Amino acid sequence: MIVVALLLMAFSIAVRWSGIGANLSVPEEPFQIEVLNGTGEPGVARLVTMKLRKMGIDVLIEGNARHFDYRESVLVDRKGNPELMKKLSRKLGVSSVVTQIQERPRVDATLIIGWDRGRLRLQR
Repeated sequence: MIVVALLLMAFSIAVRWSGIGANLSVPEEPFQIEVLNGTGEPGVARLVTMKLRKMGIDVLIEGNARHFDYRESVLVDRKGNPELMKKLSRKLGVSSVVTQIQERPRVDATLIIGWDRGRLRLQR
């Protein structure tokens, strides 16, 4: 019994020290977003959608925002998932994050593209 416990401890330490454990991370939950053009400039939502898809982000919906005077891009949390919003805001370089939880959301988040779109991180 003691031998088994010692072997398990040794294995655990070896995995930690070798760095193998770093590659055994928990897979991330799938999520979907919508991309809305908040500038009125034709094609902005399509361009951003294509770049996000190349980055591996699942864009379900693209279209226009209700108005076109967004100076700053905004990430809207639709399901109440602050961890996902932190991850997305860091990855995309969006500093403005708001929560507007919907009763039956079709997406996890909405990205409204503003006139600051040149500052967004849209590379792999």
